[in-house]
Amino acid sequence: MSKKLPRWIIHLAVWLAILGLHVLAALLIASEEHMNLLYLELPAVVCSCALFYFNYSFLVGRFWTKRKIGIFILLNLAALLVCVIFQYECYLFLFDRYGSFPELPDTFDIRMLAGAIVATYVPGGLFVIMLSSMIKTSRFWGQSQTRLQELENERIKAELEGLKSQINPHFLFNSLNAIYALIAIDGDKAQEATHALSNLLRYVLNEKNEEMVHLDEELKFTQDYIDLMSLRFSSDNLSLKVELPETGAEGYLVAPMLFMTLIENAFKHGISNVDPSFILILIHIADGKIHATVSNSLFPKKENDPRGSGIGLDNLRRRLELIYGDEARMDVTQAEGAYTTKLELPLKR
Repeated sequence: MSKKLPRWIIHLAVWLAILGLHVLAALLIASEEHMNLLYLELPAVVCSCALFYFNYSFLVGRFWTKRKIGIFILLNLAALLVCVIFQYECYLFLFDRYGSFPELPDTFDIRMLAGAIVATYVPGGLFVIMLSSMIKTSRFWGQSQTRLQELENERIKAELEGLKSQINPHFLFNSLNAIYALIAIDGDKAQEATHALSNLLRYVLNEKNEEMVHLDEELKFTQDYIDLMSLRFSSDNLSLKVELPETGAEGYLVAPMLFMTLIENAFKHGISNVDPSFILILIHIADGKIHATVSNSLFPKKENDPRGSGIGLDNLRRRLELIYGDEARMDVTQAEGAYTTKLELPLKR
């Protein structure tokens, strides 16, 4: 990929081109005996360059962008007047040293010089001021937009980190609850669950600072988390069906721990201690997207139920909005004794 030219090279090239045009004009109208007419072109170029950068580097940033329009105009007019005086003195020096030029009309009087300079240079000088103001203002606006975008990106990153920091303790709390329940029921399973939790924590710690992770690794983490959470429930009371893609996930990226939020809600709120319950977890890849459906038994929550919604779906929705924008879709429905969440994400590489 080609790199951008340094800005100073571009500026230098432009001014050399302008100087070249003035030299060409002088050469075309000057006779062989009077090449000194070339020097009459140089003061105008020098003044235009000085006027451009005085406005570009000093006045626009300190006055124009800060809405001090009056001072900005007065200083530019003063600079323009200095340029006129400078050219006038340069031309007096050249006339005194080299005399008049045959190319000038016989009626030309040195006293007419000031008026000639004003008539010929001031319009160009005003154009230089306008041009430098527009270039500097557009650059200033571009830098402001870039800075605003950087601040917005930093805000989004900070918010994402805040949301993810809520996920990790919540994940650990739920996992420890599952292991605690197993200790009294089956010591061997509790030991197995502790080992599984250590593997899950290793994944969480490794991926905590990543915005995107490999989809195949995230699916393995999801399966391990399902296995851990299901250890505490009997198959007689819980009907658990899980379908995850075995192939086709390689090379794709996904935001971490999105599916876990849906799954932990299903295990937390979709299982009854006395009534038969079910959890259905379906994740598949199709049409360039990954589709996840998590459905569980719907049991009305009692008023004195101490279980909260935790980070819940609000956290998940916000993460989806920050990472995927309008590309992600999540729908939640409650019907016929089932609570169902459908998640659709674009596949990224």
